[in-house]
Amino acid sequence: MRLSPNKASLAAILITTVILSVLILVSGCLEIFETGPDHLLLQEVKITRVIDGDTAYALFPGGREEKVRFIGIDAPEINHPQKGMEHCGPEAEEYTRRHLEGRIVWLEFDLAERDQYERLLAYIWLNIPGDISYESTRTNMFNAVMLTEGYAVQVVFEPNVKYVDYFTAYEAEAKNNGKGLWELE
Repeated sequence: MRLSPNKASLAAILITTVILSVLILVSGCLEIFETGPDHLLLQEVKITRVIDGDTAYALFPGGREEKVRFIGIDAPEINHPQKGMEHCGPEAEEYTRRHLEGRIVWLEFDLAERDQYERLLAYIWLNIPGDISYESTRTNMFNAVMLTEGYAVQVVFEPNVKYVDYFTAYEAEAKNNGKGLWELE
């Protein structure tokens, strides 16, 4: 059975589209998101290098590497041009390095994608959470862990405020328990 010229052209376009889609997917040009609870979109990456307590490089599928700044937290500086090294800066950097470097994690993005330095802004999930609750976020999201362990303070930069209420409680918990930065308070 022969196809009419119009049907043959349509079939050729369809086959070409399928082949190109497969090639793009295999080459890693498309980002692949996993869906977590409550339609949470998560991007799997590998943390290749930690810069300090709240910044690291992430390797995306397809080979793109980006500097990622952790949303909602501010860890003490280790090499700031004006501030130099701050109290607990080396400890925060070492904690982040020990828990993230070389590890597969999942990034969650909020409303603003980048900061003024063009760093990608993200929440760092150590595991895909079963639900989005106070306890699940506290134990599965690295940003939250940094707050509960006292290696960072909460910082709010609108519009990225999805977990601001949780983060306020996690910081208060570390403060009340005298952890990390709050040890000498």
